[in-house]
Amino acid sequence: MVAVAQEGSFTRAAERLFLAQPSLSAQVRKLEQEVGARLFDRLGRRVALTAAGEAFLPHAQRALFEVEQAQQRVQEVLGLRLGRVRLGVLPSVGAHLLPGVLAGFRRRYPGVQVGLVEHNVSGEFERMVHAGQLDLAIIRMPRARSDLCGQTLVREPMMALVAPGHRLAGCTRIGLASLAGEDFVTMKPGYGLRDLMVDMCARAGFTPRITVETGQLAIVRGMVQAGVGVSVLPRLAAGSEGPCLLLAEPYAQRELGVVWRAGEPLMPPAEAFLQMLVGSVCERAGPEPG
Repeated sequence: MVAVAQEGSFTRAAERLFLAQPSLSAQVRKLEQEVGARLFDRLGRRVALTAAGEAFLPHAQRALFEVEQAQQRVQEVLGLRLGRVRLGVLPSVGAHLLPGVLAGFRRRYPGVQVGLVEHNVSGEFERMVHAGQLDLAIIRMPRARSDLCGQTLVREPMMALVAPGHRLAGCTRIGLASLAGEDFVTMKPGYGLRDLMVDMCARAGFTPRITVETGQLAIVRGMVQAGVGVSVLPRLAAGSEGPCLLLAEPYAQRELGVVWRAGEPLMPPAEAFLQMLVGSVCERAGPEPG
């Protein structure tokens, strides 16, 4: 319609649009039927806008402009000049694995925004990824959902945290069972780190006597350093404030991975972030690469 109005002729508009004139005429007639009014007066070989056509034309031009802008934005996303990555991350992981990756990603793709969502339960992240609320999520592996794709990033050892004056403070490696009679400081029920610790203590043959519960890792570490109790945390979450003793049990480790929706390719911004995340973890090669 816009091309016909600009050219004043169906013939010239069809040539400009590389369409057959009958096809263009049929499209205009269909549009006139949809809006319920004649948009052009046919004056022999040329056409002129009716009053309805003059009222409709500015809206058609704006719609055409918006479509062109949308196409341009899509190409900018595909070319990583614009876009967004929505990433879920466990609080105990974000401060250690992500800063370097985020800094590098921002330098390479300054127009792409990265939105972070923190949660303490890997299962909730899996649900959000499947629902399309997140592009990627870093979770504790193995993943529960079979309708997600996943890749292991790192396997890190579990550490026993004790106060500087504790009877085991001078050790570098202990068996988990040696903590069976201790008071434990840990996260509140529902936190993945608490579930991980309780499960490992059960495999070692005891139920931990939990005396302090909190929702903050920093409080767990502070309480341990003050001598309130001991704790068991993955190496990335353990910090470096005091004695951290490696656990001897072969199962005493946490496996972290990244998941995304199965069955469809990631958008270029998310794919680029995934590749940079995996590459960064492999380069660090601190904890055993997945």
